Amino acid sequence: MTENYKRPDPDQLLKMIKEEEEKKEREKGYLKIFIGYIAGVGKTYRMLSEARLLKESGHDIAAGLVETHGRRETEELLKDLEILPRKQIEYGGILLGELDIDGVLERKPEFVLIDELAHTDVPGSRHTKRYHDVEEILEAGINVYTTMNIQHIESVKDIIYQITGIEIKETVPDRIIEIADKIEIVDLPTEELLQRLKEGKVYVPEKAEQAMEKFFKERNLVALRELVLRYATRWVDYDMKHYLEIEGVFGPWEASSKIMVAVNSRSSSEKLIRLAHRFADNFNAEWFAVYVEPSYKFKMGYEEGLQLEKNLKLAEELGGKVFRLAGLEIANEIVSFAKLKNINLIILGHSERSRIGAWIRGSVVNEIIRKGSPIQVLVVEGGPGDQKKNKVPISKQVDLDLKNYLKPLAVSFLSIISTLIICFLIRPFIEAINIPMIFIIPIVFSGLIAGRKGGILASIMAVAFFDFFFVLPYYTLTVADIRFIPTFIVLFAVGIITSFLADTVKKQVEYTRQREEFIAALYDFSKDLLISLNINDFLNRSTSYIRELFDYDVVMLLPDANGNLKNVSHAGNNTEFSDSDLGVANWVFINKKPAGRGTDTLSSSNWYYLPLKAYGSSLGVLAVAPNQAEITSEQRHLIESFTGIVSIALANYIRGTKKT
Repeated sequence: MTENYKRPDPDQLLKMIKEEEEKKEREKGYLKIFIGYIAGVGKTYRMLSEARLLKESGHDIAAGLVETHGRRETEELLKDLEILPRKQIEYGGILLGELDIDGVLERKPEFVLIDELAHTDVPGSRHTKRYHDVEEILEAGINVYTTMNIQHIESVKDIIYQITGIEIKETVPDRIIEIADKIEIVDLPTEELLQRLKEGKVYVPEKAEQAMEKFFKERNLVALRELVLRYATRWVDYDMKHYLEIEGVFGPWEASSKIMVAVNSRSSSEKLIRLAHRFADNFNAEWFAVYVEPSYKFKMGYEEGLQLEKNLKLAEELGGKVFRLAGLEIANEIVSFAKLKNINLIILGHSERSRIGAWIRGSVVNEIIRKGSPIQVLVVEGGPGDQKKNKVPISKQVDLDLKNYLKPLAVSFLSIISTLIICFLIRPFIEAINIPMIFIIPIVFSGLIAGRKGGILASIMAVAFFDFFFVLPYYTLTVADIRFIPTFIVLFAVGIITSFLADTVKKQVEYTRQREEFIAALYDFSKDLLISLNINDFLNRSTSYIRELFDYDVVMLLPDANGNLKNVSHAGNNTEFSDSDLGVANWVFINKKPAGRGTDTLSSSNWYYLPLKAYGSSLGVLAVAPNQAEITSEQRHLIESFTGIVSIALANYIRGTKKT
């Protein structure tokens, strides 16, 4: 008998079982999001209407934060509901009301209403974004009703820019939409919305007139409404697919597609990342964000570094797997990675090389297309904000410029001057034609020590000094014998080439050294775990290793018999660990999420806190205090790797102690 359905994949079944078990273990609250295509369609009104029905049915409802914007019909619905007090935070000399998370957790209603999910919290709040507040409340088992507009979804930010010409600043990661238990589209015909706007039911008359001239144009509203309705069909498809999978019906939508997006340090990569996420979402595909740092590239500037970290962080937030690669040829590295991971589609931006650069080194895009067959390649034009630069204080720019140029200048000048003195002393005993061979030595030395800038500068100085001191007529830059001109060209060319090669070798050696150091430290760390005498010895070894490897202050905190965290191991004394820092650590311990420096939660702290968790239990907290301003994504991954090892080993120690 012929089967007319697809047999369930065992891996898929295991994945579903695991997901269902994780949902049961989390015991999170229920999340419902009311989504509209723009302000004024009635999202808050619809949320309050449903809340009143729930209250009449006997459910415990509280309004955590609801914005009525002075709309009378909305205020009428809010009257019969319990309104929780807002937390007053001073900012710029003004008291501003924000959602009181602790108040909600203490009151612990069955349902809490929280308006405007994409809102940015006032500086000084626990989290930077309101959706983080909602996540914490859901973790406590409280059900949340919230509202937002389609333009605030991170992955459609570029589409919104194309439609309206306006860049949306406040966005919500797609993962928040994906964890919602229910999404309700609140729709209103554009004609009715414009009429409400004219009647002052959305904004006050003055503001309404400005809105109609800018964002509330009819063509914008029609396009946004179409976008939200298209997304509604996607969410319906997700629900249908989920229920069919629960019933064991696996259709032809099962895909093994893998998508890769090539990321660089320009803001245009943000558009590529969002596009890759949308493709992966549509095709139910795994996706990767890959950055390749070419060995021949100068040291990345401050602005480029910030933008690169921003791009990689965006990819992580949208659910992509981030990889950093290094190599001489960008195209080769991308194609090799794509074939290794069995990638089906590569998304690239247009080549940024000039025509001359493409003629000399070739086009990266063309090379990937040629070498990557049969992998499909999609080339996308740059997005909005390609020319934007991260603002850096003038003093910071001056410091960076001095640091970038003084070192190569000093190394090149001293090495060339030293060589010049030696050559000047031996000039009577050597022919002038042999002196350029001696000058190659300081050029290579400068390239190795000070990088490519130093090598190029040394090449220019070597040619100039050779002509000035060793070519007739002496002490002028004129040349009596034109046969020396090819010597100048060759010396300069050799200097440039050797400095490039020296810089490339230096970078490759540095990458190799860093990898070897980390692997060696990881190996030594794992080996020492086996010979630790007791748990205290293990904790001290752990903090010492992390301190030595990252050059950070490290604190390990574990709960005592009463469940209160206490400092059990500390390496380094450069950063104070105060009572407020202990409060942050307690939050991390309870919520099992990272916080502190470089995160969106309690980011004003000097410490970066990571939960020690294994086998579903929270065991303690590891806190590190970085010396630099920002923690790079690579450093964060390394620290998380060590934290994972510490967590598993600590869990095994605790289990062993209990058994004994």
